[in-house]
Amino acid sequence: NATIVSMHKPEVRLVGRSEAIRTIEADIDCAARADAKVLITGETGVGKEVVARLIHQRSARSNGPLVTVNCAGLPDSLLE
Repeated sequence: NATIVSMHKPEVRLVGRSEAIRTIEADIDCAARADAKVLITGETGVGKEVVARLIHQRSARSNGPLVTVNCAGLPDSLLE
């Protein structure tokens, strides 16, 4: 339950036209262009995994697997 490795590419998209959605889309595009690790935080149910999948889909690494980690399921000592 802590790690998901996906070899297939499900279609993921954001729905909406609000300023908040446009801001998130711009942030996703910026993160996708960067060659850096990304930590996505937020309340339960806000769509963190959707954002992670969009970043991955739009990145140069989109042909590789996406690995997500639920940090809440890991002890603090392991995260260090």
